[in-house]
Amino acid sequence: MCRLGQSIHLRPKKEPSKLEMKMRMMLIIPAHVIMLVYLSVSGAEDTVNVLDEVKALRAEFEGLKSTCQASHVAFTAVLRPSNPDKDGFGNTGPFSQETTLIHSRALTNVGDAYDPASGIFTAPVKGVYYFTFTTYAWAKEADIGVSLYKNHQQVLLVWEFQDKGDNEDFASNSATLLLEKGDTVYMRLPSGLQVTSNQNTNLSTFSGFLLFPM
Repeated sequence: MCRLGQSIHLRPKKEPSKLEMKMRMMLIIPAHVIMLVYLSVSGAEDTVNVLDEVKALRAEFEGLKSTCQASHVAFTAVLRPSNPDKDGFGNTGPFSQETTLIHSRALTNVGDAYDPASGIFTAPVKGVYYFTFTTYAWAKEADIGVSLYKNHQQVLLVWEFQDKGDNEDFASNSATLLLEKGDTVYMRLPSGLQVTSNQNTNLSTFSGFLLFPM
């Protein structure tokens, strides 16, 4: 207990030794290192996640881009006679076996899905397509007609017997088809039947286009 008049002496605060400073730094540094490592790992994981999302979006965009480009599909092709007469007319058939009709003159072929060399349309994407065809015949006492095929299966057929007094006719038909990518559609001439075409006039035609992709 202090008496009046006595001076009070305060002990000066002891400075930490070098050893204590090292110990304190050893405790502080690992905490900073741990925090930096955590932030680095967390940031790396976030970066990986962002890159994965960017790759997924890019792949989705490329898929949509391909579908959009492939969805522009439309064609019209015309049948030409192999041996036209002086007026440009000529018959195809009759043959002993069913034969693919090759409409070799492509008036329109957006998307290049129709092959004028083979007469075959190949679906570039899955979707609903519309096909139509018109055939012309000029022959007396003959069987005329054509058929529409999808993947080796007959879808439509038009047929008529031309008698003596009826030697000129047109026939048309159409179909809406659900096609998978790679499905084929084409025209066939049944055995024993024939059709007429002209070298200069578009009489017998085959057309199709994509209504919408699926």
